[in-house]
Amino acid sequence: MREAVGRPSEDIPLPELLRMIGAVLGLVIILLLGEILFRWFIEPANTLLPLQLLEAWLWSSISELIWHGSTDLVAHSTGPLTQVNLLHPDFVDGYIPLYVSDECAGIHEFLFLSMMVMLTPAFDFRTKMRHLSYAAIILFLLNMVRLIVLYPLAVNGCEGTAGMVVGCDAGLYKFHDFVLRYGSLIVLVVGWTFWFNLTGARSEVRRFWKRIPTLQGIRADVQLENLREDAPRVAALSGFVFLGLWGSWIMLTGGDASAADACEGIISATCDRVTTEHHDAIGRGLRLLLISVGMGALTLTRPRFAWAEEEE
Repeated sequence: MREAVGRPSEDIPLPELLRMIGAVLGLVIILLLGEILFRWFIEPANTLLPLQLLEAWLWSSISELIWHGSTDLVAHSTGPLTQVNLLHPDFVDGYIPLYVSDECAGIHEFLFLSMMVMLTPAFDFRTKMRHLSYAAIILFLLNMVRLIVLYPLAVNGCEGTAGMVVGCDAGLYKFHDFVLRYGSLIVLVVGWTFWFNLTGARSEVRRFWKRIPTLQGIRADVQLENLREDAPRVAALSGFVFLGLWGSWIMLTGGDASAADACEGIISATCDRVTTEHHDAIGRGLRLLLISVGMGALTLTRPRFAWAEEEE
């Protein structure tokens, strides 16, 4: 009778499988928390005002270079010059008012991509930051293209209507809604997939999963004695300190506190605007301050994975 030859099982041990499932679920939860954090961050109007102003100006300027007389940069109802009016005689009333909001600034997409890259167990922090700097430029350019093509889309829908057809600019809004709902996600997933396969991240991730059984946890790597020699770390900390001071200044000076107090209990359009501006200013400052504290703490502590072989 032939003796059966035993072969080592290729099945993943249950503890290791559970650990892998836990890691994947943890990544998903972190991404969801990041989405919630971003929504909380942009709740006040014009939280990303410097970027909004820059993009509105570039959008209007580039459109003017391509189609002279196509846009007009004006102040939005929230105050700053973040509204771009698309101009054409075939538009209803001769113009279509559009607004570069926090959501339109492109930071949402960059934040999501940054989290996907940072949570991918491949490369060191500086390498990831270099890759993300390239991604930021690409996403910014794509976002500008998205804004610029809104004008020809609107003209194509309204051409020949002499401004008499309400809703002729529906194609513009359909395109904007598609990009907002699906387009950005498609670009991010495709972009991350290219990055994952072209940079060697795939092999790094495989190596990480093989090391999972030896993971001891997450530990801080402070090393303040060498802080002066670490120029990127010092620059990051300086930036976060500036961000915190800027947020504090906005909280103290943003909006008209006395006017908001005087409007307490009064129902009017003016008081509603004054109160909203005051609350938004406090909200923006508080968010900048909290983010600077959180990011500064991460930069100081530099949490990292601790492996069993490192202790041997």
